[in-house]
Amino acid sequence: MKLTAHFNESMRRTSISSALDYSRGLFNGNGYKGLRRVIDVSGDGPNNAGRPVTFARDDTLAAGIVINGLPLMTREGMGSRWSLEDLDRYYYYCVIGGPGSFVIPVLEWNNFPEAVRKKLVLEIAWQHRQPPHAGSMVAPVQAEGYDCLIGEKIMQSIIDERL
Repeated sequence: MKLTAHFNESMRRTSISSALDYSRGLFNGNGYKGLRRVIDVSGDGPNNAGRPVTFARDDTLAAGIVINGLPLMTREGMGSRWSLEDLDRYYYYCVIGGPGSFVIPVLEWNNFPEAVRKKLVLEIAWQHRQPPHAGSMVAPVQAEGYDCLIGEKIMQSIIDERL
């Protein structure tokens, strides 16, 4: 008997919000006290599962954690159906936040090592700056018309076309 596995690509999900919620909890009681708490998010598409990403981002920022982003905009593989031409803008408006936060888009896989090096340099350079005053909070970037639910809407349209 031969078994064949079938991957239903319409079931593929990305939950940046769940990743932020889970990661945020890892800082508490881990035995380390750093000068700065940072979550780096990389992915090839927008949030399309879990709660809205802006809610998780705002809760993470309120906990004093910075969020940086490395959107993978390589345009190949299974993720191409969910790709956003402006995934870097999505990360900027909907995912990242906090003092010194940044987005470094990866447009080709051979640029990934360079992007990681740049990310490390930016994070190390930030450590030598004066930390924000205790209790201060940097507000997230306001989307000004950017639809931070675009991933959920793309997923719903895929589900609808299959019905």
